[in-house]
Amino acid sequence: MNDRNELRPPQWMKAELHAHCDLDPVDRRICPFSAQDLIKEAARLHYQVLAITCHDLDIWTRDLAEYAAGFGITLIPGMEVTAGGKHVLVYNFGARAEHLRTWIQIRALSRPDTLVVAPHAYFPSWTCLGRDLETYIDVFDAIEVSGFRTAGIDFNRRARALAAAHRKPLVGNSDVHQLWQLGRTFTWIHARPDPESVIGAVKEGKVRVEESALSYVDAVRFWMTALMRAAFAPRSQRGNRRFVPDTSPKESGR
Repeated sequence: MNDRNELRPPQWMKAELHAHCDLDPVDRRICPFSAQDLIKEAARLHYQVLAITCHDLDIWTRDLAEYAAGFGITLIPGMEVTAGGKHVLVYNFGARAEHLRTWIQIRALSRPDTLVVAPHAYFPSWTCLGRDLETYIDVFDAIEVSGFRTAGIDFNRRARALAAAHRKPLVGNSDVHQLWQLGRTFTWIHARPDPESVIGAVKEGKVRVEESALSYVDAVRFWMTALMRAAFAPRSQRGNRRFVPDTSPKESGR
């Protein structure tokens, strides 16, 4: 932990803890932006905390964290792993995805400075947790309110009810695959600007969810754009690239 940050009092910080980019091994074809692009856009929208949670790949590096810090953003190590066949958000584990494939493995590797979040738990997909969330509720530190909702269609209702029943904090995320999703649903976290403090604050429930429903136009726009890119984007090996620091001037738009 940075000694300077230890001396700073906690503050409310705007956070996105579920985002993808073109390094994602699964979704790179529908995420036409780099980690740098994501960080710059988050900074423009005054985010102070960000986790880039690629599927089964933690792209966090010291260089990338320093790059984000140049824009005033604390970058949290994390990824969206597939455990028990279901998607799970894990943070700061320092382990490869293949070591987090089962609930037993996640339990065994969990520490006070790690975080496990249930994403889009009751959405209609076989990769969503569904009944497994309550079955393995002890594994999870928090439950996600997903930004993928409209005024009339909201699959987060059961997640909210379960969080209340089991006294689990809620975190709001946009599950970013297109940059325009940023700023719609997010979390305010009361912490110092370092990963351990952010994780501790989430576990302690020092969070506030701010959310707004997508319009039906935006919901259709998302799916049409994703389908078009998946169908017509050239297959690339970008998911195998590592982060290369951008040496261009840092203009955060603040």
